[in-house]
Amino acid sequence: MEEKVVNSIEQIDRTISREGFNSEKYDLRKSLFGRDDVMPMWVADMDLPTPPFIVDALKQRLEHPILGYTLSDDATFQAVIDWQAQHNYDVEKSQIIFTHNVANGFFMAIQAFTEPGEAVLVQPPIYPPFLSAPEANQRKLVEAPLELIKGSYQINFEAFEKLIIEHDVKLFLFCNPQNPSGRVWQREELFKLADICLKHQVTIVSDEIHSDLVYEPYQHIPIASLSSDIANNTITLSSPGKTFNLGGLQIGYAIIANPELKAAYLKICNANRIDGLNLFAQEALKAAYSQQGKQWRDDLKYLLNQHFDHVDIFFKQYLPKVEVMRPQASYLLWLDFKCLFKDQQTLKHWLIHDAKLGLNDGVSFGGQSLVGNGFMRLNVAVSSEVLTECFSRIKSAVRKLDN
Repeated sequence: MEEKVVNSIEQIDRTISREGFNSEKYDLRKSLFGRDDVMPMWVADMDLPTPPFIVDALKQRLEHPILGYTLSDDATFQAVIDWQAQHNYDVEKSQIIFTHNVANGFFMAIQAFTEPGEAVLVQPPIYPPFLSAPEANQRKLVEAPLELIKGSYQINFEAFEKLIIEHDVKLFLFCNPQNPSGRVWQREELFKLADICLKHQVTIVSDEIHSDLVYEPYQHIPIASLSSDIANNTITLSSPGKTFNLGGLQIGYAIIANPELKAAYLKICNANRIDGLNLFAQEALKAAYSQQGKQWRDDLKYLLNQHFDHVDIFFKQYLPKVEVMRPQASYLLWLDFKCLFKDQQTLKHWLIHDAKLGLNDGVSFGGQSLVGNGFMRLNVAVSSEVLTECFSRIKSAVRKLDN
């Protein structure tokens, strides 16, 4: 078994150039960071290969010479049902609606379950589209910031409920597991959130795209799996995109148990002509959500855990003042530089021009509450070789700090 893991890790842990392939991560360097020699470790896709069995499935489909309009077959729905069963989440075919991606899913949910001017609640620091989606749809953004306590984000449930009452919140955009911190919410926390939302008739939209990359001893719990009442008040959004590096194929799906909520959601889908997955997205999803996919995911987690260990050791040795929030899920690290830099601009300049690294600016996750100030998000879904180069660049930049 150990030999099998080692062989699989060797297959995953490869440095692959993405230059010249219209990669968002690489081709936006100049416009985002002002120079094109930064090592991009920002946007949440992997520089690790898409699994070969998924690529083979796409090649096999290309053996047929016609790429016409395609229906989602029963096997596509069943793949989602079987995959979600790993999380003790019982899903029926009639509850699944395919979307272009998860962000597309919650933008449509805002239109489906709120009216212009109504309030949508989020919990910064949070994935930036959560912050922009309400106002882009003429809704009111309400922020209930998470509280950083002893290196872990916590929910102030009293403040959460107070804001719902004060602003007459209609919709709660929830990130489970949390992005950018990788926090995995526990059963008791999920019940508290869900009960408050039920009490005040607030619909929950739960983004669970990072749920497959949860590390022991933590366990992902879909909030909709807690009870039938909670399921009937929840829209779950997910995708194989993060786990299997399929972002370019635009794969997402919503799970909606409540027929009334489903009808409202489908109305918006129809109004925007959102109808199913593209041909290659279907084939990729079925290949990803398979036994091979489970093994690949487990081997990927093994490699990422090694990366986290190396990051911990490196920062303790070279930048001990930086707080590294080791994720309980995902391949994203939330780094707190506040004890080292006086302001965000100085931090960004040091990373871009001295370390020559392109990271996600924490400010973009913080909203009006500014809880992202002093932070950066680092994507470690890269090869060991690239991670070593990242460390080398930081060491050189640290020497400049000392001078």
